[in-house]
Amino acid sequence: MTIFLSAWQQLASPQVTIAMASMGFDWIVVDLEHSSITTQEAETIFIAAERCNAKPFVRLPSADPYLARRLLDAGAVGILVPVVESKEAFDNFAQHCFFSPKGRRGLGLVRSNGWGENLKGYFDEIKPTLIAQIETKTGAQNIQNILSSEFLDGIMIGPYDLSASLGTPGNFNGGIFKDICSSVTQSARNHKKMVGYHQVEPNLVELQKRIEEGYDFIAYGTDIVALRHSLKGIKK
Repeated sequence: MTIFLSAWQQLASPQVTIAMASMGFDWIVVDLEHSSITTQEAETIFIAAERCNAKPFVRLPSADPYLARRLLDAGAVGILVPVVESKEAFDNFAQHCFFSPKGRRGLGLVRSNGWGENLKGYFDEIKPTLIAQIETKTGAQNIQNILSSEFLDGIMIGPYDLSASLGTPGNFNGGIFKDICSSVTQSARNHKKMVGYHQVEPNLVELQKRIEEGYDFIAYGTDIVALRHSLKGIKK
């Protein structure tokens, strides 16, 4: 089984992108929810990722369809949508990521189609990967409904928000948290959808556990957390 590993970027630097992508990550996920990265900076990161043969993904700050359109135009090939709690809300967003007749995305001369040089090819062939983040108790309860979306490629468990939703922020060993992860994962399998997890702590032992649990894609660490982790032990 192929497992996709992604690096999670919160620093607005293409040098950071290149440093992480050169380690062999399949995806670079630009986090626009918990960072100060702008859309212009995101586009620069996309370009750096492409040059290192890593696919540029982006995690939106919210299910904003018009921001998604701009990021797809800038070169994103995958979008992670935070806090998805219903199929209806997800579908209302997702239709803006596809051209007619499937969706409502606007067509312009932009970087993703070579400013018109590959207009028809891009229009016919592009299919962005759309991933719904399951980060709340409500989202987990509605997982069957969410997984029935025709636009959905996969789901991703957001451990911090999910644990916070359960009233135990940062506790990933609780029985309820583990049961929800197991149930959500099995539901995704039954619907033949990808399922992923964000292993935030840059710990190779924990990463191996996530791999053994059978996730299709895993976001490993974040750039800032990895930097701080490498400098541990200097406090007096």
